[in-house]
Amino acid sequence: MAKFRHIFQLKDSGESCRIYASGDNRLRLDFVSGTCLRVAVYKAQERLLPTFSVAPANRMDSEGRERLDTKDFPLYTPACRETQELDSFTLAEGIEVTLQKENALLSYRQNGKPLFSDRAPLAYNLAGEFGCEQYHYITKEADEYIFGLGDKGGDLNKAGRAFRIETTDCMGYDAAETDPLYKHIPFFMCQTKAGCYGIFYDTAATSYMDCGKEINNYYAPYKYFKSEDNCLVYYVFFGSKFSILQQFCRLCGKQAFPPRWSFHFCGSTMAYTDAPDAQKQMDAFLAKLHETGLPCAGFYLSSGYTSIDEKRCVFHWNRDKFPDPAAFIKSFRAENIHLIPNIKPAFLTTHPLYAALAKQGLFIQNEDGTPFVTAFWDGLGSYLDFTHPQAVAFWQQQLKETLLDYGMDCTWNDNNEMDIKDRDARACGFGSGAVPAYTIRPILTYLMVAASHAAQIKKYPQQRPFLSTRSGGIGIRRLAQTWSGDNRTAFEDLRYCHNIGLTMSLSGLSFYGHDVGGFYGDMPSRELLLRWIQHGIFEPRFTIHSWNQDGSATMPWSYPDILEAVKALFAQRERLLPYLYNCAYRAVEEEIPLNAPPLLYYDDAPLYAQNDTMLVGTDILVPFIFEQGQTQTKVYLPMGENWYLGETRYTGGNTVTLTIPPDKPMPYFVKAGSVIPTAEEEQIVFTVYPLAGGSFESRYFWDDGESFAYKDGACVDVRITAECEENTVTVSYQNTGKNAFTPAFRLCAADKRTLIVK
Repeated sequence: MAKFRHIFQLKDSGESCRIYASGDNRLRLDFVSGTCLRVAVYKAQERLLPTFSVAPANRMDSEGRERLDTKDFPLYTPACRETQELDSFTLAEGIEVTLQKENALLSYRQNGKPLFSDRAPLAYNLAGEFGCEQYHYITKEADEYIFGLGDKGGDLNKAGRAFRIETTDCMGYDAAETDPLYKHIPFFMCQTKAGCYGIFYDTAATSYMDCGKEINNYYAPYKYFKSEDNCLVYYVFFGSKFSILQQFCRLCGKQAFPPRWSFHFCGSTMAYTDAPDAQKQMDAFLAKLHETGLPCAGFYLSSGYTSIDEKRCVFHWNRDKFPDPAAFIKSFRAENIHLIPNIKPAFLTTHPLYAALAKQGLFIQNEDGTPFVTAFWDGLGSYLDFTHPQAVAFWQQQLKETLLDYGMDCTWNDNNEMDIKDRDARACGFGSGAVPAYTIRPILTYLMVAASHAAQIKKYPQQRPFLSTRSGGIGIRRLAQTWSGDNRTAFEDLRYCHNIGLTMSLSGLSFYGHDVGGFYGDMPSRELLLRWIQHGIFEPRFTIHSWNQDGSATMPWSYPDILEAVKALFAQRERLLPYLYNCAYRAVEEEIPLNAPPLLYYDDAPLYAQNDTMLVGTDILVPFIFEQGQTQTKVYLPMGENWYLGETRYTGGNTVTLTIPPDKPMPYFVKAGSVIPTAEEEQIVFTVYPLAGGSFESRYFWDDGESFAYKDGACVDVRITAECEENTVTVSYQNTGKNAFTPAFRLCAADKRTLIVK
């Protein structure tokens, strides 16, 4: 077998596909759109496991999708030039792809400028030249920026760093340094002087991404991806950063549209359900809501409700703590508070159901057919095999009988990193033969969440289901929201959780949040709690959750002397809810992230150095303070726009100094050319932030907040047009939804023109 020299020849081709061969190595190119190319490097007779990430038509069956399927792609026929040594393909937007047939090296140019290329002389592990795993080496530019890769800590720019792409239960992690965290998303966007590109590696196997940390004397600077898979399948996207992110999101299917109640504050703490008098603690929570008048729409019920002798036993109710689960749930629903119960995919060996499940073969198994046993929650346990139809049926039946039938309508899918690394552990395998479980860990997580999702839909078919999952691959966006996991109560972690959240957003997960206040450590100080709340009110998931080392529970009322400040911040969240919900709809339908760093849309150099701001939708820019004792910050406003704050309009390209006390509502800038809906005194008011001159459009969506009826037009779907002239601003609107719409418009305080509404 030749080493380092593999000559590929065209074996088969179609209008949008070309397959090349060199011995038993195959290179397949699929031009899935005018700005996206799929590349597959594999052995001729190798079994390729299905994908649960790719769903361009938003469809996914229980056995996944064939990895090289082209169904539902628009497909593209490129112009092609062939020679003996090189084949070249011209795509849309000035992209040219060249294949060097020796060693199957691909290179990419945009408008005649080199964008990136496979590393010469060999980029793939074709004959064991690089060891056992799959490799992909590509070029690295000196000043490039890299964004994405899931819930990764540290700075937004990942260039020069290296990461493991796998999932782990990393309780109390360091948000600046710890790696890996909870998600498995091998997608990144790279910005160079020549342009931008994105790559998504479609694999569920444990992987490694080096963004230029490694150097080697024999090669020019490079990046590389390494995977424990038996093949390499990846997608290359071209365009702007925003376009690349949209393409990636559409490749993976639409995000699930959460019910509107989930955008209100949701409480939680480990302390209440771990306490022996858990029911009393939960009743006291309701009483405190009444006393303070704080809004609350949900409560994440931690796993203490399932305890047997301090062990967590999923689907088991501790009747000493909760003598009557149905009455307990009813008391919360009477207050319009949804309980979101914690469920886990592993059963401890001491679980009352363990022996029966083991006998039926419903766990991940060793080669000899016995249950695979691993450490789990202060004991030993086995993971349910969600590739086994009977295991899925069991899960759904238990979920129905122990939670949904009692009146719950949500699930919190937790501790689902599927920590299986033993090479002998086996999953049933999608009906086509056993699969090494370590190669499909994020798929097992996806299937767990999918099983919960299906059970909830069956129980409440007219209701949009709400699920939260801590772990998973990109496929979970079609089913659930997520959060950044078990963070710490520290200012540094507030700063870097901000980056982790934006990085998840840049990786295709718009519906995320954090444990506000920090999950693990000491009770947060007054200042830290307020800074966390100031941050959390602008994110989709707004939840205070804790497991403090002293046994206390972080709550909005933890410090009575700052309660009025907390109330003011909660009120600001409630006021912004129509805007946030409208942004959520656009995230689902248009793949516009609900939260994003300004650099996603603007290329101003200062934005790459300033990471303390966040765009909410595309129209609101929020600055934050992450340093203890600091109250002043400098905010750079992106060029090409005017920005409103209070009674002042600022010109983009300038820096504004703001004072932001921790105990006050948050100031934020609004982009000129926007209409911001806010909830005020039982009505929604639309504030127009006009341009100096010219016209602009805005869109507003509202529905019942809980059903799928909006898909049939039972909603408000309004296009608002504003004509901005010297002395007047004229607003007109058209509602294409079936629901009535009677708007109240006003001009922002900084504009003194006359408002005309037609």
